[in-house]
Amino acid sequence: MSFTVADVSDFERRITLLLDSSRLEAAESRAARRLARDIHVNGFRRGKAPRRMVERVVGRERVRNDAIEDLLTDRLPAVWEGTGLTPAVSPVVDDIREVETGVEVDLFVSLWPTLAIPPVYEGRTVELEVPEEIGEEAVGQHLDRYREQFAELETVERPCRIGDYVAIDLSSSHEGRPLETPAATGFMYELGVETLVEGLTDHLLGCEAGAVVEFEAPLRVAVGELAEGTVIGVRVVVDDVMEKLLPDLDDEWVSDFTDFDTASELREQVLEDLEGERLDSLRSQLRGVLLTELAEEMELDIPEAVVDASAVRMFEEFRGRLDKQGSTVEEYVEATGQDIEAVFGQFRGRATAQIQVGALLDSVAEHAGIEVGDEEILDAYQAFASRTDQSVESIAEEMAGSALENSVRGDILRTRALDILMRAVVPTDGEGAVIDLRFEPPGTPETVEDETE
Repeated sequence: MSFTVADVSDFERRITLLLDSSRLEAAESRAARRLARDIHVNGFRRGKAPRRMVERVVGRERVRNDAIEDLLTDRLPAVWEGTGLTPAVSPVVDDIREVETGVEVDLFVSLWPTLAIPPVYEGRTVELEVPEEIGEEAVGQHLDRYREQFAELETVERPCRIGDYVAIDLSSSHEGRPLETPAATGFMYELGVETLVEGLTDHLLGCEAGAVVEFEAPLRVAVGELAEGTVIGVRVVVDDVMEKLLPDLDDEWVSDFTDFDTASELREQVLEDLEGERLDSLRSQLRGVLLTELAEEMELDIPEAVVDASAVRMFEEFRGRLDKQGSTVEEYVEATGQDIEAVFGQFRGRATAQIQVGALLDSVAEHAGIEVGDEEILDAYQAFASRTDQSVESIAEEMAGSALENSVRGDILRTRALDILMRAVVPTDGEGAVIDLRFEPPGTPETVEDETE
């Protein structure tokens, strides 16, 4: 078998293979015998019909196409080995031509895009939107939310206000007919929280125990046969007004209800946690802004077939998640007011961005000379081992040279490449001041964590 390779674009090739007549003839005979087992030909037992009768039933073209497909399946591994090409998706038969010595088959091959040299990133300035510094107010609000979990309610003799609880009896009607929902007796309602009835808090603010409030308001969501926005009549009787009493934030309470001994220790930990969240947010922002900027500077002609294949995979994963939630793509499309083409277009956009980032990180990894050691692979297999009875070593032996091992190795390379990128740039605020993101010392192979999806 002979073949030629022609460049179509940076990452697309057209391979022309010659299938000689003798091999094609033998392949057609095999294809006809196989087809004979699946069809009924009058006068012949299943599987015993001669080739000419099979071709009369299924068509000469069907037999020829099956034979060509069989020959390609057998011959393509040698083509990939001979060319060094690794298709990103299944090759597509572009044309079949009869020639004197057999047939020529044109295959359209799409490759994973690669980037020879990454955009300049060392010393690059990346501007971030910096959140406010963590102050005493933020710490106090966090502590108050924690104390609210242990709050007690105390009846008060005053008009209710935001944050109070009121015990109410609520009834509703529509066009003179009482409704089963919304309705409640002895319901504890926190002022400021949204309910089925729009504006309930506004109508109750300032009321005292014993007040009777009647008003009309639209429903925030559909209820039974009533659509969202339907105006209903509402009657509320306020039985009690209660105030939340938070526990005192003293050493005794802290020691009894937390893992700390003093209020000061608790405050210090809350401050440290909030600052950690702030730093994580800035690092996440840096990652997003940096990858977006670098991707925009890349000139990468991604084959449409590669984008489509990645988008289809994402779309099917999305369909699977909806299915687990008891929903369908059709219901999602209707609920969001989109059409299926628009939804799939979003996945194509995400697929394009993901492929760009992958090519970028692969290029950075090569540029930085990153290599993945065996210990890193073993560490990555630890998660698999924890879910099975196999040892890490036995899993590594099974996976050696497999697609999964290559995928794990690629994930580790990209994770470390991303870490190099983020440490190499200079994050600044809107005024040009450098932001200290307090990165830990570069991770060893044993401590690098997966930061990419």
